[in-house]
Amino acid sequence: MAQRANVIVTGSAKGSKSAWIATQALLGLYGVNAKFFHPEQWNKNQKMDGLLITGGIDIDPQTFHTPNHHSIHKTDQLRDAMELYLLQRAYSENIPIMGICRGMQLINLFMGGTIHPHIPDIHLEFTHPNSLFPSNKLTIIPKTRLHKTLRTNTLKVNALHHQTLNKLGKGLTIAAKDKNALIQAVESSNEHFVLGVQWHPEFMPYHWSTHRIFKTFALEAKKHLFG
Repeated sequence: MAQRANVIVTGSAKGSKSAWIATQALLGLYGVNAKFFHPEQWNKNQKMDGLLITGGIDIDPQTFHTPNHHSIHKTDQLRDAMELYLLQRAYSENIPIMGICRGMQLINLFMGGTIHPHIPDIHLEFTHPNSLFPSNKLTIIPKTRLHKTLRTNTLKVNALHHQTLNKLGKGLTIAAKDKNALIQAVESSNEHFVLGVQWHPEFMPYHWSTHRIFKTFALEAKKHLFG
């Protein structure tokens, strides 16, 4: 049997089941094995050809010594610590990284960036959507890897987040913005494959853009496996 790349998918011990099932199916579709890690069951030495950090609960403000906010109700410092350990390992070993929603925010904080703790506190020209269905129109920045992957200048996606990136982390570049100019995707500015998306492509398995994103990430994991 041909060797397959292994991708670690992180989430919470409770509340990440639907995201995990959808992510596992999408990665499997493109020939990649996925293993789910949560704070109660993970192995820091697990073989890893790719790291995918899913969405979910907010990052604990204490993790990055950021101000608390009344909108932040549930956090998990153990999940933060697990994902930061794996993120550090992925960066040091040049392992492909993908972050979804919370995952993108964690990547940005890890790289020295900041986040707005609550979008409703920001003065916006347009109402920020909150929908599982594609209702948020994005502009994909030309000449980015994401633009090369999607081959389109605009894209409609879902929106389930109440936080957003503020200051961009070192070594990252903006790959997409919404009509309020809020950052919706980031990627590495060097050769290391790092992609963060603010929306949830795993909840849009019917959409062509989801398949292009997961196929690209799977191919990067395979490149790592075979060197």
